[in-house]
Amino acid sequence: MSRPILLALALVICGAAVTLFAFLRAPQSREFAGWDAAFMGGIGAVALGFLTTLVEVVTG
Repeated sequence: MSRPILLALALVICGAAVTLFAFLRAPQSREFAGWDAAFMGGIGAVALGFLTTLVEVVTG
């Protein structure tokens, strides 16, 4: 595998780990907190990593 694909997959794994950690450890409340930002950031990192991997595979 090429370096960009490996970096994109690492981004997906890190984003998934952040999302899972924030989802499991965040306290239950109705107020916006840093946990919410971590959760959404993790989801964004996973999406960005998948998109990067897809672009790399398609463009070769």
